Amino acid sequence: MEKKKIKVIGCGNLLAYDEGVGIHVVRKLKNNVLPENVEIKELRNPGQLLLELVSEADKLIIIDACPEQSGVGTVHRFTRAEGEIKEILSNTIHAYHFYPVFELREQSNQRKLPEEIVVLGIEIEKRNRFCVGLSQDVFAALERAIEIVMEELQ
Repeated sequence: MEKKKIKVIGCGNLLAYDEGVGIHVVRKLKNNVLPENVEIKELRNPGQLLLELVSEADKLIIIDACPEQSGVGTVHRFTRAEGEIKEILSNTIHAYHFYPVFELREQSNQRKLPEEIVVLGIEIEKRNRFCVGLSQDVFAALERAIEIVMEELQ
């Protein structure tokens, strides 16, 4: 039996402080031994070919920053079971750019969306702060986010 093709996409801007957390997670994730059926990608700007990023995946894991709600560094896990894809993606800062791709794909005769979509949102304190790096609380959340992704890959 062929294993599911899983794509893990980190979203963010590395020059915008905590907003780059999704990129930091996937770069650290690459240090782990990953199954052959897993592909790691970075979405650094909304102009990238989003359709290419989601195509041919059976499972999609998107990691992005989200606005603070319950505490900086809190990691949230959203799935299609918890709501419509538009609602799930609207919890994030950058990944919501994927929604038009999902909407078009559903309306066309092309292969449907990945069976499973998981969105990890990591709460950040402040948006539009331009400097490199992560705040202490967001940096501390990287390991938890990686643990959740590794569980998703099982």
